[in-house]
Amino acid sequence: MNDDRLSRRGALLRLGVAAAVLAVPRAAHGATRARGATEPMSDTEIERVLRLASVPAVSMAVIDRDKTTFRAIGMRRAGEADKVTPGTVFSAASLSKPMFAYAFHGLVLDGKLSLDQPLRELLPLPNPDDAQAAGITTRHLLSHSGGWRSNLTQPLTADFAPGSRWSYSGEGFFFLQRIAEKVTGKSVGTLMHERVFDPLGMTRSSFMLTEAQEQYAASGHGNRGDPAQPFGRPTLLELRRMIASRSLGADAPMVADAEQAVRTAEPTLPVLPNFLPANVAGGMYTTTEDFAKFLAHLVNARAAGGRPAAIVQQMWSPQVRCNESVQWGLGVGLEDIGTQRHAWQWGDNPGFKHVFFADAQNGRAIAVFTNGDRGARVYERVIRAQQGQDHPAFLWS
Repeated sequence: MNDDRLSRRGALLRLGVAAAVLAVPRAAHGATRARGATEPMSDTEIERVLRLASVPAVSMAVIDRDKTTFRAIGMRRAGEADKVTPGTVFSAASLSKPMFAYAFHGLVLDGKLSLDQPLRELLPLPNPDDAQAAGITTRHLLSHSGGWRSNLTQPLTADFAPGSRWSYSGEGFFFLQRIAEKVTGKSVGTLMHERVFDPLGMTRSSFMLTEAQEQYAASGHGNRGDPAQPFGRPTLLELRRMIASRSLGADAPMVADAEQAVRTAEPTLPVLPNFLPANVAGGMYTTTEDFAKFLAHLVNARAAGGRPAAIVQQMWSPQVRCNESVQWGLGVGLEDIGTQRHAWQWGDNPGFKHVFFADAQNGRAIAVFTNGDRGARVYERVIRAQQGQDHPAFLWS
């Protein structure tokens, strides 16, 4: 967390937001509710927080075993009349990663991959002179312990011995995408529809924003609440043109197609994962309604047994410790609060900030999407009030 974020958080607290909306709102006569009790924020309280944070909207889903409830408050785009709904399409940012990890574990169960097979046996490494990278496995990339992070001045090189510590790496997840593409011969869009979206009935989800989705899409907004320029728009339009010229569907783009689209549409940009559409590290588009179907599947998988239970057990398996309360599993963060263990992940793309927590032991989950750069201020307060507890992940992430 940088100093600018800390100063903005302090300003909000000094304005009195905490007293109005944190997890202990005052009842009549000044009494406070008991710790652990739940008293969700009212629409009026949420609207006030949105105004103070300069975030146009929030959309959330709460899962309790076989029951899911939704709330959506605010506007898809500042200054316009279209309200958000549970069916509004958001850039999901890094919430893409756990979704892809679920599908990737399916490939492992099918025997197409091994979690401990060195990457160099599957694809050429980005830097053949990087001795440390020779030991990186898919297990390391799923748990953000491979050590890769982009540096414009050199090929992708491991910063530390694989598995020795944690360092967030979208680049690692993108390499997993290339591996999945190689072993299946399919694009990530096709793979995700076959293994996740279609089986779960996620009808407005994709790994590239489609023309059909755009009529339902929320706009991202900057720190002052102004609509932001869509990230990577020229490349997206070029990729759509390329695919249409070959009479292929929206799910068809492969990594090579996305790389070519960048070179054609935005040649001044480096061909790095951050600039590529159809990207498992942060390129998914979905709705809270669709994402809730995925979360409900995760938290009910153990009771259902079989293949879903095996995948969730792998994802929830601790691999590397971040601090006394936070670890990372194989595709999700893991947070311990007493005897409770939550899987979690935040999403942070320009103009969009989201988070989810999932408790597979008790069959509960919550996801909160926002369409503003200060959305983390909103989702932290909403979740504290909804659940009656704080999350150590908020302090760490």
